[in-house]
Amino acid sequence: MKLYKSIEDFYLSHFYLVIPLAIILLSCVGGFAVYYITIKGMPLFNFFQMFLSVAGAMLYLTSILGQMARKTSFIFFFYGLLLEIILLAYNLLY
Repeated sequence: MKLYKSIEDFYLSHFYLVIPLAIILLSCVGGFAVYYITIKGMPLFNFFQMFLSVAGAMLYLTSILGQMARKTSFIFFFYGLLLEIILLAYNLLY
């Protein structure tokens, strides 16, 4: 929890500097996740994983473009990145 709070404090204090970094980070990790998802073919489960990956990245982009509160956009960024990493790790391991 202490790590989460320190990341949140950094994000909120450097909000306009972190936006491009966060977009690039989510796009790269999401791109890797989608690549490894599509390598295995496109059954319904993989299509659902790809939908979750795209939705996680778009949720953050929507919060930035919609000018939501900084804390809300951080929550979307953090959980979107967590979702992308989980999907990437799952598809790399299984």
